Formats: sequence, structure tokens, C-alpha cells
Amino acid sequence: MPSTIIEDVKGSELPRAWANKIGIAPERTYRVIIQPQEEYQSLREIMTRISRNVKSRGMTPEILEDVLGEKIKHIL
Repeated sequence: MPSTIIEDVKGSELPRAWANKIGIAPERTYRVIIQPQEEYQSLREIMTRISRNVKSRGMTPEILEDVLGEKIKHIL
């Protein structure tokens, strides 16, 4: 199920629990994104998945250095 974006929501229209939790100003406009939890991935999870994929395809630190043209620290 894709994410749904509800735009132009005034702070005063949002649930009071949200306003108190994150300091919403009632007069400001906020973008609200509703997304099933299983679709969310942290940057660490995304980078771990990418690292596993490139390693399985034969990427090595040496190849990456050659492609980038510079020395790298531990990425893979």
C-alpha cells in the first residue's frame, strides 16, 4: 500500500497529542505523511541492504576505490 500525503494541514487541526509531543505551532501549516510501518526503513537498514547486494555481485573495496578514484574507509 503506497504512502498517503495529506498536505496543507494547519497545526490547529492536528491531534493535541501530536502537538504536545513535537511542539506544533497552531498557526503553521504541516505536511502529514501516513505510511504503513512495514514500509518504513531507516537509513542504516537501506545501506545494509545495498551493501549486501553489491557484495553478492562481487563489489570489493578495491573495485569501489577504482570506480570512485579515491581511497575509501570501511564502507562495504
